[in-house]
Amino acid sequence: MPSAADTLIARLQADCTAAEAAERATRADVEAQLKEAEQARAFAWRRLSALGDMARIAALEPDRDLAVERQLVALFRDIGWIDGGLDELGEGARPLIDWLRPIAEALHAGAHPAADDAGGEPKEAPVADPIAAFRAFEAWYEADRGQPFLQVFERYMPPTPVVEF
Repeated sequence: MPSAADTLIARLQADCTAAEAAERATRADVEAQLKEAEQARAFAWRRLSALGDMARIAALEPDRDLAVERQLVALFRDIGWIDGGLDELGEGARPLIDWLRPIAEALHAGAHPAADDAGGEPKEAPVADPIAAFRAFEAWYEADRGQPFLQVFERYMPPTPVVEF
């Protein structure tokens, strides 16, 4: 039969083991939360960059079709998928363009409000909220492709050796 001291020490060791397990679980939760917050921050800045660039292009070009084309070209160039024009994309990119074109049209419509038509009604933008539409596109892309769209902006940079002269 264990002595009273052995029983006491065993209980204290069990407390230590439980405290260590609780600490590991807490650290894992915090690390997961930090990783999630880091990705949310990075994606928010990438979303700002992508939509901000598209909005600036839309504001500079009064011709709607040309503005939409330029916005999409700029986006796909920024991703690194094309060097020249949209014709470089394959048929696999057609759904992406179909999702992104209304967003580009809405950005253009926001920058260049259409004049009233004959009935006195203002023409509506194809998409009411380009940010919400872009988030819907992101959700579709992730469901369709299995990874977040804004992750395509990540570029691996191999380590560069430092050379001393």
